[in-house]
Amino acid sequence: MGHPILLPAGLALLAACASGRGESPRPLEIPSSPARLEHGDEIVAILNGEPLPWRLVAEKMLELDLKSAVDQYVRWRLVEDRRRTLGIDHTPDELRRRAEVYARQMRQQMGEEAFRAQMEREGTTLEAWISRLAGSRFLSDLLTLDKILRYNSLLEDQLETDRLVFVEEGEAATFVEAARTKGFDRAAEELEKGERRPTLGRLPREIFGPATPPANPILDDWIVEALLKLKPGEFTGVEHSRSNLHYVVLLRNLRKGRGVRYDEVKGEVLEGILADPPANPEYRRWIDRELAKCRVEYGERKPAPGGR
Repeated sequence: MGHPILLPAGLALLAACASGRGESPRPLEIPSSPARLEHGDEIVAILNGEPLPWRLVAEKMLELDLKSAVDQYVRWRLVEDRRRTLGIDHTPDELRRRAEVYARQMRQQMGEEAFRAQMEREGTTLEAWISRLAGSRFLSDLLTLDKILRYNSLLEDQLETDRLVFVEEGEAATFVEAARTKGFDRAAEELEKGERRPTLGRLPREIFGPATPPANPILDDWIVEALLKLKPGEFTGVEHSRSNLHYVVLLRNLRKGRGVRYDEVKGEVLEGILADPPANPEYRRWIDRELAKCRVEYGERKPAPGGR
């Protein structure tokens, strides 16, 4: 049975996803495991009374859009190869705890009333919904990707920043002067409470690696380079973004990467996920970065006999 609350569009490739924090819920799309060859005769659908076996559908999809099919496989393969290399697996308790966190996020995003109404339409309870989710392939695939991302974050340098975003350069410059006099946090608080609040204002705390800076709004490479020259507690001047916005960024902390094995820190990794799961754009950034390292050469598929 599917998860209509979770996946109204179904599991597909990791595509453009909204942030999991503070936005209306959208389907979380992650690379899902391709069907295995032994399922070739398995009936996957009925068309006007005619059973459609897996093999027939899979072959036709390869024929119609080989590139998309290969791309989906490659995305799955990137995750699967990394899972095997690290030796990632999940206990029932881990899956249950991750399902509870996912349910809490969905309730916050949808609102309690809307969430309960959806469950009533599905004829289920919160407990049953969480149990069903905990046993799903979707959650297992999601937790695998969670663990990969959070383990990678331990290996890489991590910047923790506070960013103020301005449309007007003059407002940004005025804030810099105030921050130099009063301190960044006090100046930011006064700005937020003032009569002329900046259009975008102060963003939520951001934690990221130098190779994967935030993308919404974009934090340009040259701004990251400027941050790497600062000491924790220092902030930039007015930084100009390619998005035509102006930033002032405080480097709150710089955590150096650690050379540790996954099995040495897997408990720490799990607790970090449960406390603060990756936001949806983080999944896409990791996949995109790994895809950029791949060389994929597409072949040509001949039409099946009889044009089926």
